[in-house]
Amino acid sequence: MGGKIKGLAVIRDRDRAVSTLAAAFADYPQLKSAFPDRSRRLAVTEAVLRFQVNLSMRYGGVYALTRECQEVALVLPSSRKKVSRLRLLLAGNEAGRYRQALERLTEQERRTKKEIFSEMGQMESEIEFPSRYLYISYMGVHGDYQKQGRGRRLMEKILAHGERKGLPLVLSTSKPEQVAFFQGLGFQVMGITSSRHFQFINIYLIKS
Repeated sequence: MGGKIKGLAVIRDRDRAVSTLAAAFADYPQLKSAFPDRSRRLAVTEAVLRFQVNLSMRYGGVYALTRECQEVALVLPSSRKKVSRLRLLLAGNEAGRYRQALERLTEQERRTKKEIFSEMGQMESEIEFPSRYLYISYMGVHGDYQKQGRGRRLMEKILAHGERKGLPLVLSTSKPEQVAFFQGLGFQVMGITSSRHFQFINIYLIKS
């Protein structure tokens, strides 16, 4: 489990965290080409987010400005990013709501999801990362609460935590229009990779 970050609430409610992120990632760029039907894309998105929230709650932390969880960030130390079967079991990714979400997908959808994230892993291997860092795997604000500065305030708290720990922060985005926001917080572009099969890019950023 993740430690506390000064000024942020530690979120334990998986459903609330998934709901907020699902609203923020309704048009998940990495999935848009492979799943053009929005209802099916949302079903795949839920499965992906449940997987990631489970991992972060077990091995990192899920944070928001308040317990109302209108904005969410999933944070993992770099040492916990690598996934093993044991870690999946301990995080609850072989049962529960994640398993239910996965079972709502067709066999082809599950296969395509696996292919996308396998390729994302290959794309990530093209980037040179620091030896130790904090990884923000997802950060989003519910659509009803956007344009209120919530994302910036959330990121500023996490950045201050990284500075206290002496660790850089790393994240990625598939939306070029978001880069200026992160650069305004002091992030720099580490590199850009392109999907060969699913028509998206990943832009990796670091705040040292």
